[in-house]
Amino acid sequence: MTKVNPLAATIGDDLENWMSLLPGNLQNIPIIYLAIPGSHDSASYSITPSSGLSPDAIPFVRQLAKVFGPLVKRFVFNWSVTQEITIKEQLQCGVRYLDLRLGTKTGNRNVFFVHGQYGMEIEKILQEIDAFLSDHEGEIILLDFQHFYSFTKENHSYLMTLIDSHFGNRMCPVSRTLTHVTLHWMREKGYQVIVIYRDDSAVGVPVYWPSNKWPTPWPETTSISTMIRFLEEKIALRPADVGFVTQCILTPDVKFFLKHCFSSLKKKCAEPCNHAIIPWLEAQQPGSKGINIVISDFIKMQNIPFCKTVIQLNASLLQEVRLSQ
Repeated sequence: MTKVNPLAATIGDDLENWMSLLPGNLQNIPIIYLAIPGSHDSASYSITPSSGLSPDAIPFVRQLAKVFGPLVKRFVFNWSVTQEITIKEQLQCGVRYLDLRLGTKTGNRNVFFVHGQYGMEIEKILQEIDAFLSDHEGEIILLDFQHFYSFTKENHSYLMTLIDSHFGNRMCPVSRTLTHVTLHWMREKGYQVIVIYRDDSAVGVPVYWPSNKWPTPWPETTSISTMIRFLEEKIALRPADVGFVTQCILTPDVKFFLKHCFSSLKKKCAEPCNHAIIPWLEAQQPGSKGINIVISDFIKMQNIPFCKTVIQLNASLLQEVRLSQ
């Protein structure tokens, strides 16, 4: 019988402080080998039924809006929201990777979260993250700025200025590989934030990580079996020296939306998906050939311990570290 390391039982018991409470030997493992929970379209909770359509809204929805007017917003709302709790609450639940998709409004210099509709201003999100980090010095957060809709050079400049003003010298600088980036190393250097900026406007900026350092393959399906098969194929091929995002999400297309337009993304996609991924996740391993960041919709769903399941996978690394010593 395999002897269970007694330290494993404590991993993930305190979700709000889970990184700082990891056993010492896991603090020295590259963060790209740790299992880290994240949220998909992290700020979509800020969208309301009356929110305007955003630049990323698909053309089909825009055509419907022209015909049916404001009524369309209520239907789109049910398929735009992918999280129900705030950024602060997500971080308290153990989330350490945030997926941020941004857009602008004509005549307004501010930058907004978008997912089919407009959500809150990005600065409010950055303030919440900043406050959490100030109160949790042993934790780190990965900010993935995924998409930029209707952005100009000035918009990018404004956004980068905001990011810099909140996190400054707490941002981890870009390097060729990430195998030296551990929780212990980041803490020693005073780094708490890794910013991934998936746009050419950030090329050459020393603290903005490019897409190729954090690949995030997208299943783009409404089939759970197809999604799982896709995820397993991509994990098997993941590079060992960069980060890796596993997207445990189902994505409705126009046909699926029309068939279920009176329902919601939560009911038709997230609930069946999240029920299915828990047993799948429990069979996964973190490490150089395993999962790293794992994201889902509605990360705090009743009776579905997504964050804790991901975090507790790190217990398997204790045995691996012990055998390598």
